[in-house]
Amino acid sequence: MLAHDSNVTRTEDPVADWTESLTGGVGYVERTTDLNARLLAQVERRHYLRGTFQDDTRYFANGAALWTISPQQLSWAVEDVAADALLNPTAQDTPTNRTKTNFLSTGPEFTFRVNPADMPVLGARYGRYDIEGPGDNQRYSGYARWVHKLSELEKLSFNYETMRVDFAPPTSYPNFLRQDEYLRYERISALDGISVDGGVARTRLYGGESTTGRLVRVTASHTLNSESAIKLLLSDQISDSATDLIRNAVSATATGVPTAPVQPGGPAVTTGDTYRSQGRELTYLYQNQGIAYTLLGFLRHVHYLNPTQITSQDRREAGGRFTLTWTQSGAMRVYAYTDFMKRTFPGLDERDIDRNSALGASYLLTPRVSFTSEIGRLARNSTGNSTATSLGFVDTRAMLFLGYSTGPLYSTLPRR
Repeated sequence: MLAHDSNVTRTEDPVADWTESLTGGVGYVERTTDLNARLLAQVERRHYLRGTFQDDTRYFANGAALWTISPQQLSWAVEDVAADALLNPTAQDTPTNRTKTNFLSTGPEFTFRVNPADMPVLGARYGRYDIEGPGDNQRYSGYARWVHKLSELEKLSFNYETMRVDFAPPTSYPNFLRQDEYLRYERISALDGISVDGGVARTRLYGGESTTGRLVRVTASHTLNSESAIKLLLSDQISDSATDLIRNAVSATATGVPTAPVQPGGPAVTTGDTYRSQGRELTYLYQNQGIAYTLLGFLRHVHYLNPTQITSQDRREAGGRFTLTWTQSGAMRVYAYTDFMKRTFPGLDERDIDRNSALGASYLLTPRVSFTSEIGRLARNSTGNSTATSLGFVDTRAMLFLGYSTGPLYSTLPRR
């Protein structure tokens, strides 16, 4: 890939640079009686021709595996997500404001059938959240569920989950214990699905205070017709950056090609602090033989329960995303997207508005070789008293990308 940015530093005084990238990756799917596994992994080496930033290597991975040791009795799960995260959400998104993160979770699950309608479930997990910088931690968790089958499509369950988080030195984050108790109602059919969680979440800092809050999660989808559907997500819960990261892991039992998840609001913010997260997200999807587009809108409030930063990162986020793909033929594809996000930091009296748009075209030179060209524009407008952010910038980008792939499981595209 060769890209030109008119303002690669994304500051008020533009600095232009060219970027060369060499990317390699793999897509993998396994579906057998004993094993379900999916993986998308990629590594990218970037070189800045004018030396504005140091050359770097970036990693991305999203994978999950489910090993059925004894059908409907014992299984073992593995999940892993590796991605970049922002160090400071008030500053511009540049290589110096990103760090590498990786979350691995693995453990067994035991299922017991009391009768055809009732099914107790016990599980345990060991996890590691590794950050390039301070904040690494280990996680020991367990859960117990009592699942009651109401009908062929409906289930009701009582759930108890507990997790201990131990941070590795040197770090200023306190170790903590988290406990969630909630009821879950699920109804899944061929066209529609809904899952509703309601309960309480408790977090206790070792050597500190305890916090109790409500836990509410709603996930719903509805197929309008053969070409369109809507999805709704609502949440009010206590969380942390590692927990949010693993929620983006692919499902080992899903069908189809692994994809890179698109997070509303951009990259996650890395921190060891726990926070209360309230989110709302609505998505409309449309697809026919030639045209596919997505409309997404979201709102999110983040309130840190024990902030260790010098300045508070409590924030309100609101925004949307529109994506469009026009497949003209088997070889030619035109795509476009635009993002809008407003972040408000009440403690800093600051407001950032980001707009990101791009238009591109991809052409298959051969069944395995593709050529992509793209132009885009990223702009920010900031107001407030913080000195950590620029008052505004505009970055115009042009990109050429030549890719080779052995099959549809891996798409040769940059994932920044």
